[in-house]
Amino acid sequence: MKNTVINILRILFCIIFASMAIFVFFHPKKSQTNILKAVLSNSKEDTTLINLSNKHSGRFNVIFESDDMTQADAAQKEFLKLTDKSSLQSDISTGEEISDLLELYKTHHKKLLSKKTRTELKNDNYELIKKESLERLYNPLSINLLPLEEDPFLLFSDYLSMLSQQNTGDLYELDGKYYTILKLTFKKDISLSPTLLNLEMPKIIKTKEQIEQKYKGTNIFLTGSPVHTYYASSKSMKEINLICLLSSLFIILICKFYFRSYKLLLPIALSLSLGMLCGYMLTSIFFDSIHILTFVFSSTLIGICVDYSLHYFAHNNDLKLIFKSLTMSMLTTVCAFLVLLFSHIELLKQISVFTSGGLFCVYLFVVLFYPILCKNIKPTPANLDIFTPFNKGPQKIKIISASTLLLIACAGLFKISFNDSITDMYRPPKFLANAEALYNKLNKNNSSPLFLLIKGDNLQEILEAEETATKDLDQNSFSSLSKFLPSIKQQKENNLLINTLYKKELNNYAAFLPENIRTNLLNTSDEQEYLTYDKLKLPVLKDFMVDDHTSIIILQNETSQKLKNSQNNKNLKFIDLKNDISNKIKHCRTSCLKLILPAVLILFAILSIIYKPKNAAKIILPPLLAGLFVIGILSLSNRQINLFHILSLFLIAGFSLDYSIFRYNSTKNQTTPHLKSNWAVLISCATTVFSFFLLAMTSFRLISSLGFILSLGLTSSYILSLVLMPDTSAPSPKASDNI
Repeated sequence: MKNTVINILRILFCIIFASMAIFVFFHPKKSQTNILKAVLSNSKEDTTLINLSNKHSGRFNVIFESDDMTQADAAQKEFLKLTDKSSLQSDISTGEEISDLLELYKTHHKKLLSKKTRTELKNDNYELIKKESLERLYNPLSINLLPLEEDPFLLFSDYLSMLSQQNTGDLYELDGKYYTILKLTFKKDISLSPTLLNLEMPKIIKTKEQIEQKYKGTNIFLTGSPVHTYYASSKSMKEINLICLLSSLFIILICKFYFRSYKLLLPIALSLSLGMLCGYMLTSIFFDSIHILTFVFSSTLIGICVDYSLHYFAHNNDLKLIFKSLTMSMLTTVCAFLVLLFSHIELLKQISVFTSGGLFCVYLFVVLFYPILCKNIKPTPANLDIFTPFNKGPQKIKIISASTLLLIACAGLFKISFNDSITDMYRPPKFLANAEALYNKLNKNNSSPLFLLIKGDNLQEILEAEETATKDLDQNSFSSLSKFLPSIKQQKENNLLINTLYKKELNNYAAFLPENIRTNLLNTSDEQEYLTYDKLKLPVLKDFMVDDHTSIIILQNETSQKLKNSQNNKNLKFIDLKNDISNKIKHCRTSCLKLILPAVLILFAILSIIYKPKNAAKIILPPLLAGLFVIGILSLSNRQINLFHILSLFLIAGFSLDYSIFRYNSTKNQTTPHLKSNWAVLISCATTVFSFFLLAMTSFRLISSLGFILSLGLTSSYILSLVLMPDTSAPSPKASDNI
C-alpha cells in the first residue's frame, strides 16, 4: 500500500513538472533589467512612478570632451554619422525637420504667445509690450522669422525664444575644456527588450573607442539609464556564472574529501537542475517577466538545495532516519521565503516563488526518487570528530559566548539607524558615477525635478488643466506640453489678444509700415484652423505624456515648492521620484518590521506542535540571537540598516532553523549516527554560507546586502546551535582516544 502511494506521487510529480514545462515552452517570459521594477510593486501608484522613470529609460547621453572646440564638434558629428539609425534616433533635428516645424508654427503664429507676453496683454500692459517689441526690432542679434508685414510686434520671435529656453544648448566650456552633448534614444522600449540593449550597446561602446582613437585628445563619456542597465546586467550575468561555478566546485570538493566519492555528483546535479528549472517555470507562470536579479539570487539554490542530498548520503541513504528533519527543514525554509510575498516588492516576490518552488521540488525529488536512483551509491563519510569541544566543553564558556553575542546585539540596537534611499540599493561603477557627475555639472542639474501629474479625458482637457495649474508660474520655471502646443481654448484667446493689440496700438506703434499694410493687418480675417498634436510632429512632446490620459509638468526650481504648498493646489498630484521611491521603500521596511514578531510566533507554533513548547524555544533561540547579533554588528560598524537587512532576518530564521532541527532530532533519536548527523549539518551550513558569501561580493548593492548579512547570520546561528544545543546523547570520548 505504501509503495503504491509513493508510486502515485512519483507519477503526479512527473505529470505536473511536464505540464509546467509545456506551458512555459509555449508562453516564454522575457527577462527584466529595470532596477526600479526590482524594488517597487505593481500597484497603480508604483506603476506611475515606474512609467515616469521610464520616460527616459531609452535615452542616453554621449559627452564629448576636448581642448579644441572644433574637434569636440567634429567628434560629435562623426559619432552621429556612425550610429545605427534603424535602432537609434537623435534629438538633433535635420534641416528639413526644423524647416517643416517652423512653417507649421508660422501658419498659426497669431495663435501663439509666450506666457509672459500673454500675461502682459491680459493686463493691458501695452506700453511694456511696445517697448519690448522695439527692443527686439532694433536688436542687431535678433532674427525675424516672419516679415514685419505679418508680425510687426515680433510676437512670434518672442514665442520661439521662450521655447529655445527649454534647452541649455549643446556646447559648454568648463575648466578650460570644451564639451558637446549628443542625446540619443532607442526607438524601441529597451525595458521590454533587454536583448536589443545587449546587441546595440556594445556597438555604441565600440564606436566610442573608434572616435577616441581617431580624434586624439578627445574623451567620450556615456551617461543615462540604458548605460547603467547594460553594465549592471552584463556584470550580473558574469557574476551568476562565477557563483554557480564556485559553488559547484565547492560541492565537488566536499564529495571528494568527506564522502570520498564522485558518484554523488550525478544525483545532486540532477536534483539541483530540476530545482532551478522548477523555480524558473513557477516564476514564469506567476509573473509577466523575470528580473535579472532573480536569477542572481536564485544561484544560492545550489547552496541550499544541496543540503537535502548531503543529509541523505551522510545518513547512509536511510530516508527514515532523516525524513522528519528533512520535512521540517523544507517547511521552515519555504515559510521563511514565502514571507517575502508580503514585502510588496516585485523582485522579492519573484525570489520567494523561485526559491520556494525550487526547494520544494528538490525535497520531493530526494524523498521520492533518491531511494530508487541511489541504491548503488554507498558513500563512506569520513569519521572525524571535531564537535567534542562543543558537546562536552565547560558550561561557563558557553554562557559567556551566548552572553557576548547578546550584549553586542543590545549595544547595536542603541546605535541603530535606517537608510531607505533608493541610491543605497545601487552604486554605479566609479567611471559611470564620474560621467553622471560631469553631465549634471554641465547642465547645472544638482537636484531631481518635481513632476506635476495632469489628468484629463482627452488631450484638450489635459492642455487646459496644464494652463490652469501654471497660470501663476514664471515661464522659465517649468516645462510642459502646453508650452509647445497651447490648447484650442488658449489659441482662441491668444488670437483675440493679438487682434485687440493691433486695434489699439498698431497705428501708433508701427508707423514704419505703410498705411495699407497696417489696414490689411487690422482687417485680415483669421483662419479657423488650429494647431493640433497630430500636426505638430515634435519628438519632445512624447516626453510629457505618461499615458493617453496623463501628462506631466516638470518643475525645476524653488517655484515648484511654492506651487506644491499653495492652498489652491491641494488636489494636484505631485511626484518627487527620488523621495517618493524612498518613501515607498520606507513603508515596506516598516511593514516588514511589523511582520517579524508574527513570523517568529508562527514558526514557534509550528515547532511547538511537533516538538513541544520547551524544546521549540531551544530550537528557535539560535536563529533569533543570530539575527539580533548581525543587526548589532552592522549598527556598531556605523552601517545603516536598509529594507533588505530586515528581510534577511526572515531568511536567517528559515535557513538556520534547519541546523537546530537536525541537531535536536539527532540528540533525541538514539538510532541516529550522531557524528554523521553533526557533519551533515556542518556541510549543509558551509555550502549555504559559501553561496551567500559569494553573493556578498556581487556589485549590485541590493543583493550584496542580503548576501553579507545572511552569510554572517547563518554562521552565527550554526555556532550558537552548537553552543546552546550540545549533542548530549553523543558518546563521550574514551580515555584511550586521548592518549
